Amino acid sequence: MNSTLPLLQIVSGFSPDVDGMGDFSRHLGNALLAERSVRSHFLVYRRPRQSLNVAEIAPNSISYPSEAKPTALLNQALELVRANRFQTVLLHYGPYAYSRDGKPNAFQEAITALASKTRMLVYFHELYATGKPWRRSFWTNSEQRKSVSNLLAGSIGAFTSNEEYLKKLQNLNPENRPLTKMPVISNVGEPTALPPLMNRKRRIVAFGQAANRGRLYKEHRLTLEKICKKLKVVEWVDVGSGDISTIPKTIGDVPVHMMGRLDDGRLSSLLANSAFGIVAYWPDVWEKSGVIAAYQAHAMIPILIPLQPRKITTSAPLPYVLPELILDSLSNDSRSPSLKLQSMADNAYNLYRANQSVARCVEVISSPYII
Repeated sequence: MNSTLPLLQIVSGFSPDVDGMGDFSRHLGNALLAERSVRSHFLVYRRPRQSLNVAEIAPNSISYPSEAKPTALLNQALELVRANRFQTVLLHYGPYAYSRDGKPNAFQEAITALASKTRMLVYFHELYATGKPWRRSFWTNSEQRKSVSNLLAGSIGAFTSNEEYLKKLQNLNPENRPLTKMPVISNVGEPTALPPLMNRKRRIVAFGQAANRGRLYKEHRLTLEKICKKLKVVEWVDVGSGDISTIPKTIGDVPVHMMGRLDDGRLSSLLANSAFGIVAYWPDVWEKSGVIAAYQAHAMIPILIPLQPRKITTSAPLPYVLPELILDSLSNDSRSPSLKLQSMADNAYNLYRANQSVARCVEVISSPYII
């Protein structure tokens, strides 16, 4: 394929708004340009509240449909395909990303129509929700599963972040489209010069979605206090938007500093000079967390507080540590605590560089599809 042809990336949101898919696509677009000379044009479903300085992404480019509706997106996409000779489209998909009520059928139909005019790739960031009969997710599950199956059928190949999602996709893949695992990349970049833990502040950083941070403080306060004491933490920093009234002023004896939302540069600098990162997440699908990826990419120790008790079926090495490892195993290790901690950080960082860096993402997504 002619490598000068640009890639059309469809995303739900984009900077300066907070949007995980938008961050993923932006960093991927930068890397595709730098490493493969492939420009990206970002077609963003929802226009951000504040305008983006397009110089920040140039020579990549961006546009928005006239309104956040499937028909408007389809019309804009078809116009772009005709005008710019896009040969490949990469859709970043989740069932709630383009449909607030979790009913993505209309959006799926628009994308299926677009796929008939070009080569469609899909990165499934999320698949479908499940729930009890008294929850909306129970009643939208069928439509969400059908949408995933139809998007797969219209694609030339698809990607997702973890083994659990791969298995579910295969069950919805009657056309047997190629499926590839590609864990998400750091959503705040990948610095190259990183100090060892002993030269960093003994600080825990918590960032990510407001709801998950809220659950972390509300449901796991005692565990957090024990972790801070065990690791001799001197500072806790909370980063992100949301209701700050739910954030405690201290965790045990450790002061909590509320930083709000930080831009990529300031957050990356904070992470690079902090020893620990913490997140409340699902331990079996950790590869879809841009927060964990950011901790890994900054050679921190990612501490994962399980949102739910789930069985980890994979035998592959894991980059994160669970609270019990911090509280129990660390005391019984024959090595000095500093060496043990450094080995945890090295493990997380090395796994990231080998399996989920942006360079690895470019390699996986580019060949054989884009270049």
